[in-house]
This record gives sequence, structure tokens and C-alpha cells, in this order.
Amino acid sequence: MSQGIYLADGTFLPFVSEDLKTEIASRQNASFFNYEWLEQLPDPDPILRKTGDDVRVLADLSADEQVTTAMTSRKNRVLSSQDYGFSAASFDGENASDAARLVFDKLTKDLERLNMRSLITSILDAPFYGMTPLEIMWEASENWWHIKDIIARPYYWFAFDENNKPFFKGDYYGAVKKDYLPAGKFVFAVYNTSYDNPYGIRLLSRCLWAVSFKHGGTKFYAKFIEKYGSPWVIGKASQGATKAEKREIAANLARMVEDSVAVIPKGAEVDLIAPNANTTTMFEDFLARQDKTISKILMGQTLTLEMEGKNNSQAAATTHDDVAKGIAEADKALVCETMYEIAWIYTLLNAGEQVPAPIFSYQEPKNLQEQVLLDKDLHSLGVRFNHQHFVKEYGLKADEFTLVENREQFSSPENTPASFSAGVKNNHYKGAVKHQLAFDSALKELLPEALRANQKFLDELLQAVNNAADFEELEYALIEFLGSQMEMSDLEDFLARALTKAELFGFYSMDREHNEKKS
Repeated sequence: MSQGIYLADGTFLPFVSEDLKTEIASRQNASFFNYEWLEQLPDPDPILRKTGDDVRVLADLSADEQVTTAMTSRKNRVLSSQDYGFSAASFDGENASDAARLVFDKLTKDLERLNMRSLITSILDAPFYGMTPLEIMWEASENWWHIKDIIARPYYWFAFDENNKPFFKGDYYGAVKKDYLPAGKFVFAVYNTSYDNPYGIRLLSRCLWAVSFKHGGTKFYAKFIEKYGSPWVIGKASQGATKAEKREIAANLARMVEDSVAVIPKGAEVDLIAPNANTTTMFEDFLARQDKTISKILMGQTLTLEMEGKNNSQAAATTHDDVAKGIAEADKALVCETMYEIAWIYTLLNAGEQVPAPIFSYQEPKNLQEQVLLDKDLHSLGVRFNHQHFVKEYGLKADEFTLVENREQFSSPENTPASFSAGVKNNHYKGAVKHQLAFDSALKELLPEALRANQKFLDELLQAVNNAADFEELEYALIEFLGSQMEMSDLEDFLARALTKAELFGFYSMDREHNEKKS
């Protein structure tokens, strides 16, 4: 039976093996234009095509102060994250093999000799210039290829052919001889590449008009301020004054602008007219608009670079900060992809394709405060941790601390606090008393300081808990009782933690009860 698909009209179209192996939608088939004649794929950047500028003009744009600030701010959001590195990889979640760990160890030792901050900075240039070509300098020793250096090369030295294959063209502007790159020698960090545009999207080219308008407007603005920014000195000659007298008054007023001293004929008047402030504000708004455009293109937003006065809202600031964080995450992904490609070439060259390449990733710093709160909650339910837990979660050394177990002794069940549902009777086993005490202690621990100090409040709260028949009724009782005593945000946080503790306590208590009955 032949394989194929049914079309919308019910016609059966069989698969043809030769057709499946053939490239149909290619540049050669899509157009009569012969790309071989050009020797390279034309740069599809829409801005540079309209202006007729070479890609090297992008480096000149970075001299603008707003462009420099935006580029630096965007890079610093990634460079400030210092928790990154490689890890030994494995197949299907298994433990890393000895070969994978050997590659990981040697790769990390090779990269320790490099300036990783400078390398990552070069990779982060890709969003602005479209791509960053990285040349890997290799050194062979003892049957192993080591990375001696990784150097970022100028982006305008490279082009792509009609098959999107990169080649080195140097400083040539016209048709050049293709110098294809050897395998394993170059890695390209490209920003938002596509089939139509292997050169990547260049954010700086989108700033070309804004920078041009800004610089042109600044020159005009400087001349405008020089000509119209100073007060106008207007002299009024007496009626019947001759041309010679008027020229003399004008000459005296011109000298007055420089030395503030003038002698005018008797009967003449001098007025000082200040320039219109609205005119200067118009040009300032024009220049500010160009800066905002640059910030929006390079950073995705404007608020983190330019605070626009008292009308800024916290919601707007948070939204803009979220946009900046999202862009930073995308830039981190670009760094991870580029570094992984370097590791993949390194592994393929030294160990072969049967060994997985080390993985490069960023790791957010662990919030130790949240870990402490979680450990306290679990401790209140009876969980006890060993040295390994603190070494793993907090980075402590085993010989730096000791664990002290606080064992509480209960003389009689009369001291047992009240519990919801049936309660704990005197003839219950001693383990249940400990469970209940742990739960009540956790409940008190959750209450704010001001509420814990209020004994009347505690008595009423315990009474409400004691009257609850089941877990659901306890929820409603807590909501009704605490609603009038706490702020909404405090109440939501308290209920979330309290109910989590209660649920964990229930699981723990049932498990302990089951084990004790078996024993």
C-alpha cells in the first residue's frame, strides 16, 4: 500500500521519494536573478538598503550618548549575573559518563585562562550589529585539542552565499572571492536569524534615523539658541534721526551685547525683549523624542533610562522593568546557545559525537531567606535535618557547624492545647500529643508579633479552632475571624502558610500513626 495524503477534495496524493529529497523552495527557483554573479547574498537590512549606507556605519552610531547608555544598560543586565558555567551532560537523565566528565573538566580548565566577561560582552554585541563572529584559536597537545583563545572578529568581514553559508570577505566592498570557513574554526552568535536574513536583525540600524535627526536637530538647536536664545536689544531712535545716527546707535548696542555698556543719543530708547520660552521647549521635546525612540529600540522600553517626572506610576515602572528582564533572559539564551556550540565543537573534536557536550547555563542566586522559612515550617512539623542538608542548601562546610536537637519533654497530657475536630484526650497515645503540639506551635509562629502579644485574641482564635468540626469549617472560621483583625495582604499570606502547615501536619501525623500501629 502506497503512502501519501488525502487532499481537501478527497484526491489521494502519494509520496514520491525523489520529490521528498529535492529542494523546491530555493532562491534559485524563486527568482530568475543569479546570486552566483554577486558572489554573496545581498544584505536584506531595510534601513541600510534605503539609505545606501555600508554596515560599518553602525559603529559610528554607537558614539551617540543615548545609544551608548542603552547598549551598556542592556549588556549590564546580563553581565551582572555571575552565576553561570558549564555542567557535565548525560543522555536520558543518566549520570554523566567518565568521558563526559573528562570533556567537562578539560573544557572548564581551558576557559579559565580566558576573559569570560570580555567574551560574553562580545556575544552581547550581536543584537546591535546582527551577529558576532567568534574565531576559536586551537592548540594541540597530548592527543587533545585545547582552546587557546576565542576572539571576536568584525562583523563586516563576513558575508553569506546563496545557501546561507558564511565566508570571509575581509574589507572588500564589491564582488569578492569566497573564502569558506573551515569546520570547527568559527562560531557565529546571530540575533534573530532567518532564512531570508542570515545576517541577523541589527537593532542599531533601526536607530539610524533617530540619531541622524537628533544630531541634525542639535546643530540647528545650537544655532537657534545662539541667535535667538539671548535677549533682543532693540534701540528706538528719536523721530527725525538720520541714517548715520541710527547706524551709530546700532553699533553702540552691538558693543553693549559684549561689554554691557552703551552710549546712545539723547532721546533714544533701548528695550530688552526675552525670547519665547515655548520655542525652545519645542526643540527640547524634539530631541527628547529621538532619545526615547533609541531607548525603545535598544531596550524595549524607556522608563528605566529616562524618568519622565512625577506622573510615573508604580505599575508602569513594574511593567517596563518586566520588559527589560524579559530582554535580559533572551540575551542570556543567546549567550547559552553560543557557548554550547563552542562546547559541542570542543566535544566533537576531542571525544566524538557519542559523548554529550557540556551544557552552559545561568543559575539564579538561591534565596536563602525563603529556604530558612521553609526549613522552619518543616521543623515545626517534626522534620529534623542532618549535616548534608545544610551543606547542600546553604553551602556550609560540615566541620563549620554542629546540630543541636531540642527535645521537649511533656509531663502530662493536661498541658496539651485544644485541637479542632475531636481533640486529644488524655488516654490518647503520646505521639499524637507531640503532633498536636507541633501544629499549635506552628500556628502561633505564623501570627504577627502584634497579634501574638494579644492574649485575648489568641484565646478567641483557639476557641474558634476548637469549635471547628472539620478542615473545611476551620478554613471558614479562620477567614471570618481574621478578616476583621488583619490587613488583606497579611491575611492572604497567613492563610496560605497556615493551611500548608495544616496539610503537611495531617500527612505527617497519619504516617506516624500508621507506623506506630504496625510496630
